[in-house]
Amino acid sequence: MRTWSDSPFCPAVGPEEVPEGRVLDRENGESRIVYEIAGSKGWIAKMYKKPLSDTAAADLRKLVYLPTLMSQRDQTLVDASIAWPVARILDGPQVVGVVMAKAPDSFFVRLRKLSGTATDATPLLLDWLVMSGDACAKRGIQPADLSVRLRAMAELLAVGALFARYDIVYADWSYNNAFWEQGTGAAFVIDMDTCAFGTRKWIQSVGWEDPLFPEKKKQPLTIHSDRYKLAMLTVRCLTGVRQDPMEAYRALVDLIGSNPFTDTLEQALTASRATDRPGPTELVVAFRHTADQGFAAAPVHAAANVPVNATPGNVTGQIRVGAPSSPSLVDPAVRSVPNPGNVTGNVDLRNRVPKPATPQRTSAPEPASVSAPLPTPTSAPEPPVATTASPQPVQRQESSNHALVVVTGAVLLLIALFLAHFALGWV
Repeated sequence: MRTWSDSPFCPAVGPEEVPEGRVLDRENGESRIVYEIAGSKGWIAKMYKKPLSDTAAADLRKLVYLPTLMSQRDQTLVDASIAWPVARILDGPQVVGVVMAKAPDSFFVRLRKLSGTATDATPLLLDWLVMSGDACAKRGIQPADLSVRLRAMAELLAVGALFARYDIVYADWSYNNAFWEQGTGAAFVIDMDTCAFGTRKWIQSVGWEDPLFPEKKKQPLTIHSDRYKLAMLTVRCLTGVRQDPMEAYRALVDLIGSNPFTDTLEQALTASRATDRPGPTELVVAFRHTADQGFAAAPVHAAANVPVNATPGNVTGQIRVGAPSSPSLVDPAVRSVPNPGNVTGNVDLRNRVPKPATPQRTSAPEPASVSAPLPTPTSAPEPPVATTASPQPVQRQESSNHALVVVTGAVLLLIALFLAHFALGWV
């Protein structure tokens, strides 16, 4: 597999440096031809029908250099799941094409024809992920069970979250712009060389209409329109319901139950303002939370190591705490989401009794003797004594009381003598 990080090409090359090898596609969308680069196995060139405008050329240049500013995690996601542009093809000052890594061979299949013969290796588009099991089997494709569908959407949501982090507007999420790997559900996003930053000129695939970005207005697309398209892609790919996205959403709730993931999808599909739509990062977090607790459907329990009889709403049994135990199912979707600390293991939720609230200390701990239990009194309590008073003030108080008694006695004696004097005088 060729990746952005090991590209042998300079950021800008001439047409003579990308000689034409085996042709992969012609006259498709904005491309005139897509071919393998002769002598550079695993790399392809996409030549445009007309040179890019100055704005589009500037965006492509920024895309080519952007991974150099990314974290290692994001670079790993770019290499694994995105046909990221690694070089512009210049004809003089004009950008006439782009160099990208070819998707790994595991994303290609040889479809069985009605005659029984097989086609040449062709990319396995998301279109086949939404097909019925019978339709896939007739063409020699291993039908996708729910765990495979969940893996595919986990990876696509992770890519969507990466785009959102860098304000990249993809704009054309659809069945034809990503591949998936049968048996595992690994995903690979293509055609991102014409993405824009902030806003992108209005485009739309048939069947992917956005009610808040209608065709009649043809307003510039933003990351908020991407949110709707990605949510619509999610419910359709997980259920196989191709038409009404709300019908697909209801089918998903029937399939995996009502949970934070489906709640977030519903908000993305029904918000009356584009800015109220949850972003792909919120979908990633909700997906991880729900996967940690266990989806309702049995195939996912088997893949995620969750008991088949577990349900998201019941507080019984055990739930996993920390990183999921099945990286193949949910890890691609959370590579860019911080782990919640070092909390791992299991928490037993059966017969749990809430602990009484413990007052939080606001000062340094007191000595142990202060918190020791006091003996139970066996008689009437003594009058309170100020424990902070020192012995000396108490002694001074006792001396003052004694002096007062002496003075009072002397006064009473003088009064008695005075009265006696007058009494004797009368005699």
